[in-house]
Amino acid sequence: MIIDNRKLKRIRWLFIIVLTIIPLFFLPKLFADMKIYNLLRKNIIDTSVTFTYGEGRQVKCYNENPDDPEWMSYVFLPSYADMNQIGLETIAERVDFTGGIETITVSSKEYVICGFETGIPYRMHVYNASGTEIGARNVTFLKSEGLPVMYISTRTGSMEKLDADKTYKEKASIEFLNREGELVFTDDIRSISGRGNQTFTYEKKSYQLNLSVPFDFMDMGLSDTWILLCNVYDPAYIRNKLTYEMALQAGMPGSPKSEYIDVYFNGVYSGMYQLCEKVEIGENRLEIADLEMQNRALNGEVLDYADTFVTDDSQGKGVRLARNPQDITGGYLIEHDYGEKFIEVTSGFITDTGEHFALKNPGHATEAEVAYISGRMQEIEDAIKAEDGYNPVTGKYYTEYIDLESWADKYLVEEITRNNGGGSTSSYFYKPQDELSTKVYGGPVWDYDKGFGNASNHNKNTQDLAFLTLHMDYTSWFYYLYQHEDFVEMVKKEYREKFSDYLSVMAEEKADEYLAQIEAAAVLDQARFGHVYRTLAENQNIPFDTENYKLHAQYVKQFIRERKAFLDKVWLEDAPLCMVHFQESDGTGNRCFGVISGECIERLPVETQPGMQFAGWKIEGTETLLTTETPITEDIVVRPVWEPAPAQETDASENLP
Repeated sequence: MIIDNRKLKRIRWLFIIVLTIIPLFFLPKLFADMKIYNLLRKNIIDTSVTFTYGEGRQVKCYNENPDDPEWMSYVFLPSYADMNQIGLETIAERVDFTGGIETITVSSKEYVICGFETGIPYRMHVYNASGTEIGARNVTFLKSEGLPVMYISTRTGSMEKLDADKTYKEKASIEFLNREGELVFTDDIRSISGRGNQTFTYEKKSYQLNLSVPFDFMDMGLSDTWILLCNVYDPAYIRNKLTYEMALQAGMPGSPKSEYIDVYFNGVYSGMYQLCEKVEIGENRLEIADLEMQNRALNGEVLDYADTFVTDDSQGKGVRLARNPQDITGGYLIEHDYGEKFIEVTSGFITDTGEHFALKNPGHATEAEVAYISGRMQEIEDAIKAEDGYNPVTGKYYTEYIDLESWADKYLVEEITRNNGGGSTSSYFYKPQDELSTKVYGGPVWDYDKGFGNASNHNKNTQDLAFLTLHMDYTSWFYYLYQHEDFVEMVKKEYREKFSDYLSVMAEEKADEYLAQIEAAAVLDQARFGHVYRTLAENQNIPFDTENYKLHAQYVKQFIRERKAFLDKVWLEDAPLCMVHFQESDGTGNRCFGVISGECIERLPVETQPGMQFAGWKIEGTETLLTTETPITEDIVVRPVWEPAPAQETDASENLP
């Protein structure tokens, strides 16, 4: 039988068409399975589902430990999300959620609206195209309550560069919604950048937002610069908030207002933050003359690439500019800083006793400006160190240089909180133009996450004064100030009129008020960053549990109660103090505690020295070691006693040839 060639060609073409078309029916499922198996291989099968809430906003599951198939995944949702209107879609053939009232199912190529309960662990089952279950995850839905939400989308769609380098800046867009989900503000912002030093080393970081146009967030005042404060060092979340509000109540100019919010970066939940005003010169902030702005107006963009200088004595640094403002007596915003932080800034100076001050404004200070303000601060140092309070060169009394009330208030805030960084970093002063005042002022306040006993050893003491000398090698200015009777009297007056009663309000009302605000949001933040807090807690010997932030807050409240009881005795009842000076072996340094006469020190500092073992503090002029059971009945000086460190035991086999 002979087959017609034309029929043979038709059959051949028909066969080719069939072989071509039939796979097309299976390719989509094949590709879908490939995507699913890729997620399964990476242990992120829970991201096969996209959840939609609000007006089309999308979020996926987060899992801290994807390598453990039984580890909990979370879906983080803001206050305004309607749990009965959650949209689902998946790239899997089918996904079932079991564990609720009824099984919830979503299949590929469909979009379903359903309801989920919060706080209930669901089991998420993922199926391939053949109907076989290929993976499962535990999923819990967590929803914030009562907080506004900020969405930030970076230009690159990533936080990688921002989180690697705090000097890196990136453009972004911002949306700010109130707790009901109503859009309050949206705009493209000039930049977002990282902030912090030690805190920047942790996964949850702080950021600075530079808006394109000024905006008033939550009635905190119109500004174009805002801080997202991570509070990663504070497992109670309330230390900064309590302190900033205390300073505001005391009427301290420039004190930052702040509010809690939830934040999403590039659609991913990124934690509960404290949205804060920045400590800076400007309208609605510290309202004094802006020397940086004046320098830029006179010298243009040359500020950004001007030559820098270091003074001949290496005690000052800044930039060389052709023009100075007519009046360089103010305004200056000065930060006491140290180490790398001081090295990083463009402008600053060092006093004769080694106090390091960074110039935050003007950040690009001219030689004349550095000379002026460093000279003024040196005169202050010389006056307050003098036994009679008079500068030995100018003959001026120290109160002619400083605003006594603001310095007393600044001291009180640091002493009340027993702020670990108060004598070393984030400690501000400012100087207006002479036409407003010839004096330097204390403040504004900033950075108290290591206050209220949130540091090790002697930092937890509530029953002594520390005069900002918690660190041996940093400032002694406030110790010297405390030797002047008029400063002490101002401290007592300000404490009586502004702080004592408010400490009770903080401990009995404000702390609980803030905890109530963040109760739901803290659950999300702990679920997202519990591993970060856990690591930090272990480093500082702080007990940790993802649900015990309230216990940490109770510790803060008790610290305030005990601190108030002690400070009332000292500043309201005039209990006599004895000074204990902790010095280095060579007599340098001056960590000093003021203890009520006849009482003991709660905890003693512990020193370290390479190759040596710390044996305690010996009272000068005796062979007696100071202990926590030694009553302090007079002023004493103590110095460390060192012993050779015990030799490390080695395995004898290590010495064999």
